[in-house]
Amino acid sequence: MSAATASTFQVFFRRGFKHLLEHWTPFTVTVIFLGTGFGMLSLYIYTKAIGRADIFMSTLDAKSALLVWVLVVMFMMTLQLAVLMVSAWLYGMSVSLLYSRRDSTRCIALCLLVPLVVGFSTFMALAFYWNEDVGAGQALLIVSGMTLLALFGLNRIRRVRVLIAQGAPRGHRKWVYVPLAIMLLFTVVSGTLPTLLILDSYVGQDDAAAVRFVALFSIGSFVFSLIPALLFFVVKGSLLRRVSTVAASVVMFFVLFLLSARGPMSSITYIVAGTLEIRQNHAARFILEDQVKLGDLDSLQWHTHLRDDARVQVDAYQLFAFGDLLLICPVAVHAAKLHELPRYTRLCWFTRASRVHRMPPQMSLHAPPTARSIWAGKAAQFVDWQRVRINLTPRVSLLRERSGG
Repeated sequence: MSAATASTFQVFFRRGFKHLLEHWTPFTVTVIFLGTGFGMLSLYIYTKAIGRADIFMSTLDAKSALLVWVLVVMFMMTLQLAVLMVSAWLYGMSVSLLYSRRDSTRCIALCLLVPLVVGFSTFMALAFYWNEDVGAGQALLIVSGMTLLALFGLNRIRRVRVLIAQGAPRGHRKWVYVPLAIMLLFTVVSGTLPTLLILDSYVGQDDAAAVRFVALFSIGSFVFSLIPALLFFVVKGSLLRRVSTVAASVVMFFVLFLLSARGPMSSITYIVAGTLEIRQNHAARFILEDQVKLGDLDSLQWHTHLRDDARVQVDAYQLFAFGDLLLICPVAVHAAKLHELPRYTRLCWFTRASRVHRMPPQMSLHAPPTARSIWAGKAAQFVDWQRVRINLTPRVSLLRERSGG
């Protein structure tokens, strides 16, 4: 870093810190207000995702739990943003290999988008439409070939070839294509991470329309994630101006991603709810309040049991617990996916945690396996007894008829 750049950074941070101290009170009030609003919004998204937005207003009283919720949600969103920007970082490293002349770097950064888009589009087509016909090794070879072919096509353009030669370090102009091709391949392959994130956070039906949406959205996300790195080399001005532009573009890209994708915020809040045990993955026994009678609940859904103290006990799992609020659902609802929950959560019981007693799980003690059960289990792994019965039963019946006759 040059002395001028270091001095510029020192002046920038000194002025920023001074302004922060002068406006500390409105700054803290703004942060608290935005944090509270974001926490309410994320809670609403979760209650909306599980189909019980009617309980959202009741959750606003638990302010201490809201603080922890906001911190964990923001941490998960930061991790998601880091995954989305891996390709942009590698793309920036690729362009930096040709950074000897600043005036030529802008055109080089634009040109290098071509092999990246070609390679990643090929990868998406193979992954979503020809995944059954092409193996992983063959797909990697095809994607690498298309990326290198696009890079070779750019090299055939005289102006691009001259710009790359001017931007390459002196003495390495002939060999700069080797590390450049490797970095471009790494950038294309790194695009699988956002794709896996999009697939994992997708909320909806698994049909042909979903496959088409995820494929096109993955390509669009890959291309738009490269724009912040592109702006760093294209925008003119000081380093601080370019960094500020990149930061603003990253925030805009992430906001657009959250708004246009199907389910990232719902998936984030769903994961956070499981991490904080707001949503539990195991069933438990709950003793309901005195006002609940045995006939108020479906015995098949809730596995109801009348205790000696005339209180109703049910088998359920906790879908939402925030402050003193508790939402428990029948065990069968636990198998539903996130996009299917709104169909079944109307069957859940919403109450106060202080009115319900949670019983510890019962231990299931099984007798030790015998030699006969061990041999039967091993034999079942090698012999399809169902097929044996189908084939032998008619023959045994025929032999019995003959012997009887």
